[in-house]
Amino acid sequence: MNSPPGETGHETKRVVSGYALLTAGILFWAGNAIVGRLAAGADIPPLTLNFFRWSIALMFFLAIFGRSTWEQRHLLWESRKFIVIYSILTIIGFNCTFYIALQKTTVLQASLIQSILPVLVLLLALVVLKTKITGQQWWGVIFSIGGAVLIIVRGDWEVVQSLRIQDGDIWALVAVFLWALQVFLMRYKPQAIDIIPFMTAIAAVGVIVMMPMYWWEYTTVRPTAFTQESILLFLYLGIFAGFLGTSCWNEGTYRTGPAQAGYFGNLYPVFTGALAILLLGESLHWYHLTGAALVVAGIWLAIFHNSK
Repeated sequence: MNSPPGETGHETKRVVSGYALLTAGILFWAGNAIVGRLAAGADIPPLTLNFFRWSIALMFFLAIFGRSTWEQRHLLWESRKFIVIYSILTIIGFNCTFYIALQKTTVLQASLIQSILPVLVLLLALVVLKTKITGQQWWGVIFSIGGAVLIIVRGDWEVVQSLRIQDGDIWALVAVFLWALQVFLMRYKPQAIDIIPFMTAIAAVGVIVMMPMYWWEYTTVRPTAFTQESILLFLYLGIFAGFLGTSCWNEGTYRTGPAQAGYFGNLYPVFTGALAILLLGESLHWYHLTGAALVVAGIWLAIFHNSK
């Protein structure tokens, strides 16, 4: 039985808006690796960076969406186990491991490892849900990863030959696995809970759990000086990467589905390169354009594999 035209149109708008949100989320995250690397130069340790990122983000969530979150407090409490697990895996797990990676390896290495995200999402769906993966989807994976790698290595084979596995690469690999798990688990978010109250709740849990971790790092590793530079870095991460970026990404994932969202992860090096050109004065080269085209083609193949 076919769906009514109105319902089909509504679903199409929902999915398209989900794609737009995923793209916006990746754009807000594009500066995250750069800021994380700058934080290392500013002598800001990773747990401190993540704690202030989510503390600032939580203030925005509570200020803007505190009332709607309070209205769904009973639903949130009923789903507390999922919320706590999701928060620990994402707010703490992914972000802390990624910032640790950026302190130990280059942005080039970390970004290259991040490009395996869609493969991990597909494999999780294959193993856990027994989801069938079509040949066209695999071609989408190949195209998108190929484009991401081309941008990251700047079209130079010598860059690939010079890559070496470091401790930071292992941390980056753990981070991208946790990111894929985050994308996959979003399908299990209770539908009765709106995405914003859900985000507010996991941010609150993350900040609470991060408090002793931050204090341990502050007293054991090194304290962080509150300078103009460190405050600006905290604000960027809290407002854009934490509040706006994560909200857009999770809402987009919820609207489109985790498998589709996974492909958008390969826009990350595209946007990162574009920001480097605009903000850092780097030159635009052929591999930026070619790589971006391959990523877009890969996403198109993967998303529209059933449209005939």
